[in-house]
Amino acid sequence: MRTLVAFVTILSFAVACGGGAGTHQPAAPRAEAPRPEPPSPPDPSPNVLRDRRAEPGVRAPAKPLVLGNARSAKCGKLARGTEADETDLLAGRLRVRAPAGWKTPAPLPDGPPPEEESRIIVEGDKLSLAIVARETFQLDPDLYEPEPDASIKPGTLDVEAPKFLKATFFGGSTTTDDRPEIVPVEIGEGSTKLRAYAARPRRPNAPPGQDTALVLALLLAQDDGPLQSVAFYVRGETVRNAVGTDLVGCTRFAERVAASLRPGPRKLEREAGVRHVADVSTEDALAVTVPADYVAIPAPGNAGVRLVKLRPLSMYAGSISVLVGEADEGKAKQALEGAEPIATGKLLGRPIEWRGRATPKGGFAYAFERIDDDAGKVVEVLVKATREQKALDEMRKIAETLAVVKRASR
Repeated sequence: MRTLVAFVTILSFAVACGGGAGTHQPAAPRAEAPRPEPPSPPDPSPNVLRDRRAEPGVRAPAKPLVLGNARSAKCGKLARGTEADETDLLAGRLRVRAPAGWKTPAPLPDGPPPEEESRIIVEGDKLSLAIVARETFQLDPDLYEPEPDASIKPGTLDVEAPKFLKATFFGGSTTTDDRPEIVPVEIGEGSTKLRAYAARPRRPNAPPGQDTALVLALLLAQDDGPLQSVAFYVRGETVRNAVGTDLVGCTRFAERVAASLRPGPRKLEREAGVRHVADVSTEDALAVTVPADYVAIPAPGNAGVRLVKLRPLSMYAGSISVLVGEADEGKAKQALEGAEPIATGKLLGRPIEWRGRATPKGGFAYAFERIDDDAGKVVEVLVKATREQKALDEMRKIAETLAVVKRASR
């Protein structure tokens, strides 16, 4: 109940601020809805595999990740770990040899799942370290390119990776003091070698009045295409009082930890097919059918999923959020008054009206439907497209494949 109420609250705020979301109109009582098998949705914007990584001029030679000598890598009393300290990041997408004394903080109730973001903390007396890994849900543009009629054509990874790192970790800073040094690097060797881009702050200091500073950020390219970011932060009174190059030793320390990164055993489920959304009874589950390159991320409390389409770096299709639970339909409708009708369709085999906001650059669409009239469970769907309206239309059609199916053994 709490998750769905929060979902409705967010949508209500979006509508009040001119964003988009809505729900269908009240329906007359009806007989039990049919439960059709979900059809396979079309993909009007497929990623095209084209490996250019070995072509001349595509990738600049890699530079060393680890700089300086061992004595330069001093960061408070932090110490490098042993083989016993190797651990997973992103639920097995990556492995890293963490510093000595590391721990994994408890996840926040409404925070991202470990498949999307994971953290490692090393507590110190006056200085602590945090390693934050994120799945970007972006693809290496040297390996994948968009459909021929795409409105955006990404450059090479050498071109797009620095843009991503600057925008994500440095707020697009362009002044000499704030501008990071970003270079291509290689981590590991042989079958575990990773192409990466290292962003080193020239003066890794905390903003005025704060006690946390970024000392190193990486964008990693797995061999099958998906990209992850890994960032290293230090925190404490030592950081608050640091000036100039006082914390460069922490950058040198972070480089040595980062050099232990390697691919983990888990791969993203990218094949076209059925994805489990949530169990709705002891016998039934809600499922959705997706084209290739749609990745399902579990919602907090396993109350649903968020579906994200992998796209070449710098292209952001958007997402489909599906939540299941008990909700007050009347309150949801009242909160979403004013959202525009943008399309008709079907959800769980029943006619609905998508409400929200559609623009040439994307928009929002929202709908909900009861799963079982007797049990009172409701599915809510929020579709967000960030760049193109055709992505909004594509994702609405995928959401309409939602169907109640028999639970599989899990």
